[in-house]
Amino acid sequence: MATVGKVFISHASADKSFVDRLVADLSTRSIPVWYDKLDLRIGESVPGKINEGLAGAKYFLIVLSKSAVNSSWVREELNAALMKQVSQGGTFVLPVLLEDCEIPPLLAHRRYADFRSEYSPALNELLALWGSDTAACDAAKKDNVQPWPDVDMSDAEFVYLHSTRFDKFFRMSCSLSWSANKTINYLVDTLSLPWNIELSNVGMKWSFSYGLVFDGKSISLSESLRDAGVEVGGVVMIRISGTYEDLYEKELKELWDGSKMYLMTPEMLMREERLKAAIAARGRLTNNRLKEIADVCFSNV
Repeated sequence: MATVGKVFISHASADKSFVDRLVADLSTRSIPVWYDKLDLRIGESVPGKINEGLAGAKYFLIVLSKSAVNSSWVREELNAALMKQVSQGGTFVLPVLLEDCEIPPLLAHRRYADFRSEYSPALNELLALWGSDTAACDAAKKDNVQPWPDVDMSDAEFVYLHSTRFDKFFRMSCSLSWSANKTINYLVDTLSLPWNIELSNVGMKWSFSYGLVFDGKSISLSESLRDAGVEVGGVVMIRISGTYEDLYEKELKELWDGSKMYLMTPEMLMREERLKAAIAARGRLTNNRLKEIADVCFSNV
């Protein structure tokens, strides 16, 4: 069963009484936290320990208040967390609104847990989000979920996205009103997935097509996610199909084209031997070997 990753608490010193209560409530629910009051010891390097805490955190919870938005420490921590999200390394940014204040522009389009009036409903909203992450991981048989690298996209609506081509399991920000075709183009662009790619080291040129699957059924390209029955927090699979052209075999065939036989030279014969050696080194193109080669095209994810 998946568990909630460590939560880094970013806050202003003036808000410690609130943070003390929040940390206590999270700890009683076995949610691991990094809190400077508990994790910093006398004599330790403050920047070094903060960087260490950020590096090991899955969630970056930022407490927004008038004091926090004017704190240079909080701004630096936020910038570091956003950079980690963009790098696909995996940190979720979770804004918590403690009081009316000027929300940083980079967070203005994000959902936040609203603690301004009532504590318990806002806490339950946070807990529900973590519960959604763990439930989705269990449903997809994944160990953990990764944040979506597009920090400019609103996270008001999202789905969980996985594929057999890459290991990462994303909480993808999107709009449920999008058609499957628009969703595919968006995620292909965001994750830099290939449509066509040449692998010169194995002498192959691959072309890929993409589709979305929800609840075991393919979604029509013109159908919206919502009309396909997808709700916020639904688990969607991106189906990736590939075809290839064997460039080694193609060149060999062209070398032995009947109309060119009279042009055969020692250089061409040497090229033939090199191509045959490359084909032998590549190995037999069994289904498993083809999948292994195709999956390399998605190693950037």
